[in-house]
Amino acid sequence: MKKLLYLFLALLILACSSEDSNNTNNNVSDGQYFFEIEICGLTHSIQGNNEDMFFNGQNSCSAFLSNGIQALGFNLTDITAPDYVSGQPMNIAFGILNPQLGADNTGVLSFQSSIYSDFLNNCGDQNNITFYYDQFVENTPMDINNYDPQRINNISNINLTDLGTPPTTAGAYGSGTNIKGTYEGTLYFLDDNTNGTPDANWNIPIPIKISFSAVRGN
Repeated sequence: MKKLLYLFLALLILACSSEDSNNTNNNVSDGQYFFEIEICGLTHSIQGNNEDMFFNGQNSCSAFLSNGIQALGFNLTDITAPDYVSGQPMNIAFGILNPQLGADNTGVLSFQSSIYSDFLNNCGDQNNITFYYDQFVENTPMDINNYDPQRINNISNINLTDLGTPPTTAGAYGSGTNIKGTYEGTLYFLDDNTNGTPDANWNIPIPIKISFSAVRGN
């Protein structure tokens, strides 16, 4: 299942990047896309009108649903674009299993597409972690003695406040309604000094907070 999630997230990132070559809540106006990510002491955010998303530069906040998996891509690439609000370039993806209204949603969170994010790489260097390895567990640390592969890059308590609706016209991103939600947690990353050793330890805490209103592609 996790391999399927990664494949779907990769396809989402490619779809978002090829279309143009895309306050701490998601109460934005109807017909607007938005995300806000608080991580490493900085808030990273974009906001714009749905129908303009792929004309505003390379930033995007998109959602695709397939086989019960809701993939969401948060892409801040162009700080000169008109939808840029704050922060530094990064790309983060969610994969939510069987999305439902409420805070009981689970899934995976991936930083793999942020391999070239100077901001996250610098934050990683300062904390002795590597974001794009996706080697983290949620809310409580883990060491090699209680290693559980099912915890790696899995997250819980994703709160979906609106599931949105698909486009009424195929390919017309502005013709549906947005999926909206929030996530907040502490991710404990693998200490790079212990990577590959008998003392491997996922104990470096990185708080993260995400709010979004994402345009549904289907």
